[in-house]
Amino acid sequence: MKINILLITTFLSVIIYAGINFSDGITGATMLNGEGCTCHSLSSNDSVNVWIEGPDSVLVNQNATYKLYLSGGPAVAGGFNVAAFNGLLESTDSTTYVDFGELTHSFPMVFVGDTIYWEFNYVAQSTPGVDTIYSVANSVNLDGDPNDEDQWNFGENFAVNIVDEIIPVELVSFVALQNENSVVLNWSTATETNNAGFEIQRAIGNDSFSDIGFVEGNGTSTGYNKYSFNDDITKSGFYRYRLKQIDFDGNYKYSDVINLDVIVTTFSLAQNYPNPFNPNTTISWQMTSSNLVTLKVYDVLGNEIELLVSEYKEAGYHSFNFDASEYGSGVYFYSLRAGSYTEIKKMNLIK
Repeated sequence: MKINILLITTFLSVIIYAGINFSDGITGATMLNGEGCTCHSLSSNDSVNVWIEGPDSVLVNQNATYKLYLSGGPAVAGGFNVAAFNGLLESTDSTTYVDFGELTHSFPMVFVGDTIYWEFNYVAQSTPGVDTIYSVANSVNLDGDPNDEDQWNFGENFAVNIVDEIIPVELVSFVALQNENSVVLNWSTATETNNAGFEIQRAIGNDSFSDIGFVEGNGTSTGYNKYSFNDDITKSGFYRYRLKQIDFDGNYKYSDVINLDVIVTTFSLAQNYPNPFNPNTTISWQMTSSNLVTLKVYDVLGNEIELLVSEYKEAGYHSFNFDASEYGSGVYFYSLRAGSYTEIKKMNLIK
């Protein structure tokens, strides 16, 4: 991964590529084939973050696309090396090339933000098993002088399951229950392969489905996995839910649709959180119609000590952060009034 200024010996001149020093990487820098980017500095540096993203299962003899990410260090420019224990690596563009089976950079990549990445292809071995992709990358100041001011680090070894067939995500349960003014969705899987996650989709009445959230999957797993999602609701009606399970490669499939008749309480005052608290706590409530709202705090004797809210509020979810820095430890009450609706709850301040 050494970053050298390339000299054309015939003219003994330095070539500049796109405003940066043109240079080649070297092989033998990963944990598979070497000891890191020691031509820059002798030791790795944890301020540099290196990681690989891509599918963790690949069919035998098939290829998949991965990205190597780099952040931290001087973050002016960076280089990398990637090696696979069994599989083959291929370039996807002119920014990388393969030398003796190890992939490296053709010239340093200039940072535009705080993270840069290189894309590469991986070709799986011909027999099932587990392969390992090794990585290392350096973050340099691009002054043309490799020294300790440049920093590098190894990436975590990336395991790839080489399989004869891809086992789809097996959804074994999917249920919906109403809990006060929210719908709780719970589902579980028995197996997962390349599962990026689940889009949660909802339709009310005869409306079309729309996305309301996303829950990350567990990639590839043969164990039992549980998932949950809370949908805060503001009106009664006939609700339909489904899951859109998405693979890392973008393929997807839908679950069966589950239906639920939802009845929403017109107003709902939640327990403050945290409780007990010191000195701040959040008081939240939901309302399905717009109204004038007053929120007050009382001491244990019933004396009003603070008016938190007194204004017109639209329907929906609302919250208020109560700062009790000036009050002593003890039991307090908070009261919400919205139209004809009134509710009081207790909270504990502990200092």
